[in-house]
Amino acid sequence: MGSLLKNLSLAFLLAAGGTSKPISSPKNPVSGPRAGLNILKTTVTETHTLDWIAIDSQGTIASAPPLPARRSNASAPTVELMQAGVGIGPPGTVPIPRVNAKLQASTNRVIKQLPPTKLSAQKQKPKRQYNGNHWYVSSDQNVANIGGSATFSIFAPYVQSSGDFSLLQTAVTKSNVPIPNNPSSSGGQTLEAGWINYPDQVSSPHLFTYFTTCNYQCSGDNAGGWNTDQAGWVQVSSKYYPGTVFVPNSVDGGAQYDIQLEYQLYQGNWWLYVIDTWIGYYPASLFSAGEADASVTLAAGSDTIFYYGEIYNSENALTTTDMGSGEFAAAGSGKAAYVRNMVYQDAASAYHDYTAGFWNSDDSRYTNVSANVVL
Repeated sequence: MGSLLKNLSLAFLLAAGGTSKPISSPKNPVSGPRAGLNILKTTVTETHTLDWIAIDSQGTIASAPPLPARRSNASAPTVELMQAGVGIGPPGTVPIPRVNAKLQASTNRVIKQLPPTKLSAQKQKPKRQYNGNHWYVSSDQNVANIGGSATFSIFAPYVQSSGDFSLLQTAVTKSNVPIPNNPSSSGGQTLEAGWINYPDQVSSPHLFTYFTTCNYQCSGDNAGGWNTDQAGWVQVSSKYYPGTVFVPNSVDGGAQYDIQLEYQLYQGNWWLYVIDTWIGYYPASLFSAGEADASVTLAAGSDTIFYYGEIYNSENALTTTDMGSGEFAAAGSGKAAYVRNMVYQDAASAYHDYTAGFWNSDDSRYTNVSANVVL
């Protein structure tokens, strides 16, 4: 598939389970509304209970960056809130999903991490037990940046267990940041976004965000976590939000749909762009809190940008969860999943082609094709 795409692009699959259908999962249980929200209306979709809050109850809302160029030629899907019969909030409000109680109860499990960089990556070796393993088709470029953009296909990959996840994502990261309250150690800070099938989180494939201020060593309000489950994210869009579902999904051999995602550091906030609008942001100050020198944190910019696919193996046996579409990269356009039109943005706000190559955790189960060919 990569040979058909404009810019370095990625197509891949997990071989096992490629013809299976996604598991059916009921809507996940939710806890009550997050404390401190000025809720004006509550609505329910097939996948979420949404509290609609006055946008200014989050404080003074920052100004968004100029809209970037659209980098997708595929059809845009329909967002959950635009489907027929779905209730929305009154003017001036934005949606905040209720916390997923099932996922929140398991936050002590270490299930989110960055892939190794290409220079440090090693192939996975057979094991007796695979619980907690992560599998990747990944790429990283070590370059000073204030964000980047790519277009992600949105298949509904098969997941063997509701605790497994399959995702495509980007991450802007900062390395060697002193860990708050532990100055003798350092680690990474990340901002992440992508497309994920993770039934324990949301019952259908969906948009996600994730952040960590402390090398994945902490979670909680303003420290790290998924979507809007913890305080930190500022919601601006009344249409798209972290956790939102899009339909239809891409079909192997049929109609193709994708979403353009971009992070950009702008006037002290890390903004997220989805399809056609900036939907909200993480204040950059989250990453400098408790730090003596903000310039060494993600608050001042990123030093490495990642684009990758990932599988999380939640059970002891080797998972058959698919990455991407369930097709090898060689299946090509219309069948293999992709990440394409990858760029990064330098400190002067100029966009540059992403030029890093890709590596696979296991060549027998994942493949990628990358190229730099004009559509």
